[in-house]
Amino acid sequence: MNSRIMPSDLSSFARARRTPQPQDTDAVDLRGLWRTIWRRRWLVIGFGMGFAILTYFAVSFLVTPKYTALAKVMLDPRKAQIITNEEVVRDLDLSEEVVNGEAAVLRSNVLIQEVIETIGIERFESMTPKTYEWVADVAAEGDPDALAYALQQQMQAVIYAVRKNLSIYREGESYVIGINTENPDRFLGAEIANTIADTYIGGQISGRVDKARRATSWLEARVDELRKEVEAAEIAVAEYRARSLLADGSTLETVTDQIGQLAGQLVAARADLATAEASHERLVSVASEGGFAAVARIVTSPLIEQLNAERIDLVRQDDNWAERYDANHVERVRLRAKLARIEADIEAEVQKIMEISANEFEIAQIRENTLQSGISELEERIQSITQNSLGLRQLEREAQAARSNYEMLLSRLTETRTQEQLQEPDAKLIERAVVPASPSKPRPKLLAVMAGILGGAAGLGVIFVLEMTTQTYRTGRDIESETGLPVLANLPLHEHAKSGLMAATRALRDAPYTLYAERIRHLRTSLLMRDGEETSRAIVMLSNAPGEGKTTTALALAQMSVMAGKSVIVVDGDLRRATMQKSFNWDIEKDFADVLRGDCQLYEAVYTDPDFGFDFLVAKGTHPDVADRLSARKLAPIIDELKLFYDVVIVDAPALLAVSDALVLAQVVDTRLLLVGWDSTPRRAVASGLAGLAEMRLDIAGVALSKVDPSRSSEPNIEGYSYDA
Repeated sequence: MNSRIMPSDLSSFARARRTPQPQDTDAVDLRGLWRTIWRRRWLVIGFGMGFAILTYFAVSFLVTPKYTALAKVMLDPRKAQIITNEEVVRDLDLSEEVVNGEAAVLRSNVLIQEVIETIGIERFESMTPKTYEWVADVAAEGDPDALAYALQQQMQAVIYAVRKNLSIYREGESYVIGINTENPDRFLGAEIANTIADTYIGGQISGRVDKARRATSWLEARVDELRKEVEAAEIAVAEYRARSLLADGSTLETVTDQIGQLAGQLVAARADLATAEASHERLVSVASEGGFAAVARIVTSPLIEQLNAERIDLVRQDDNWAERYDANHVERVRLRAKLARIEADIEAEVQKIMEISANEFEIAQIRENTLQSGISELEERIQSITQNSLGLRQLEREAQAARSNYEMLLSRLTETRTQEQLQEPDAKLIERAVVPASPSKPRPKLLAVMAGILGGAAGLGVIFVLEMTTQTYRTGRDIESETGLPVLANLPLHEHAKSGLMAATRALRDAPYTLYAERIRHLRTSLLMRDGEETSRAIVMLSNAPGEGKTTTALALAQMSVMAGKSVIVVDGDLRRATMQKSFNWDIEKDFADVLRGDCQLYEAVYTDPDFGFDFLVAKGTHPDVADRLSARKLAPIIDELKLFYDVVIVDAPALLAVSDALVLAQVVDTRLLLVGWDSTPRRAVASGLAGLAEMRLDIAGVALSKVDPSRSSEPNIEGYSYDA
């Protein structure tokens, strides 16, 4: 084999490397993520258990337990309506704002101070012990001002301690308010809750009674004042009315009634005057136009009717006599004389009637004038009385206003006196706090569970940090994506590797169908069947750093090749350490170093161990001088000669980054396999080793991921494969 790679071989090197496939950087492999978490589940469990145990013991032994007591009051808008009028202290119109306001009252420092004073401030020493010690020291000094200040500060400290452990809350949308207290002293906690409720309800009753009492006192004083004002106003009205009656002679009501009567008479008189005037004017008009005879025809009178009847009878008689006699006849003359007398009588009667009409007209005028004059006099009296009664009405209004106020306040005083005896609180106690039997805080088990969950989350976070910051390879996909080299096998950690090379090789021979054996068998097939046919092949095992399982893998590959019917020789190329000689302690006369020096023939240095089914070419002891003069020119004939006698030549080379011997050995073989320790070999080391091989223009057949822990690896695994009997 040539000692260097010619330029014409660069194409094969390029073909050996795979082009990294593009990956979706945003894709999340949920199964891979789950496998990663499952591999490190004990980390999550450990963190969770550790947090839980530490929290449990810390809470149980370091935290002072507290007891919770609960009392409940309900704001009650339903009141017995004994008195329907408006009350002195109005009932609560319950709304969300009112309920929240009452809850604030329950937390107020005024109410809490009253509760502390009711219970006794000495009972609260356990809540603020340092404050009580300070007060005792100040009291010992004997300064009253300092003691008063210290007692004030002590009260404020106790109020703060009570409020800090007090929670007031509203239950849902109801009118129920809960009073929840926490205290190391379970008896004191229950007493505080009950005293707050009792003080709150008692304060409502006393406040309402005090307000009603103050209102009653004020109303009594005011009613007494108004009574005196009413009496004075009524006396003033009576005196004024008496003076007015003496001055005016009558009252306004009497004069008003009189003028009303006269006004009615005046209306009737005016009607009579109009009638008399019309009748008189008509008679005068008829008399002036037709004489008294015409008047006689329009007036009615018994005498005129009698005279008209006689006249008509005489006219008829005259007409009868006129038919036979002339006007000078005695009878006709007599009849004319009678007619003349009758007409004279009628005229006299008409004159009398006209005189009577004129008299009636005059009397009607006189009556109207008289009534008008009387009314005018009465109006003058009314005006005078009215002017005099303005002061009276003012006094009457003042008296009426005073009387109304007096009656109203007197009625209100009666209601207030009744309400003072019937006051009820706006709230009632519906649940009294009982002394708790067990502490409510802390809850070690619950906190331990929560801490366990938090610890598990912290463990997951550690796992993610470890996975995100790892500088080693854990999957074949990572190697392929970064180097472009195929991963030929994922070799699990050999369970007998720690027992030595001999024990590991024997275990492989005794159990050829374990998971490790199957992976070595897969590697053997990938290396020996690369061109589609089996030929003699020299394979070098490379690694970037010591301890990556290179020697163990070389022996295992040799054992699997022997089991496949191949003749195999293993060459220990590490002339500086002689690993195999030290491990197996062989008694060798000639070794690999002698061959390189030319001190013996190749066949003389080949060693056969009856415990193995293959041969070895190893160094006996360390030979740094030979290693320094190692070259491809010397090695190539040796490898070629070995290939003539063996089907498989496996060369175990030293670490690439440790010495340069591996690069020399890599030049004289057919196939180069790079071993990378799972989760142990740094990625920079792999990159440096590949860079060295690339500089020598040496292609790599592939990579084997060694010492894989199946329980922690995310790569899919299979169990050992065996044949049924």
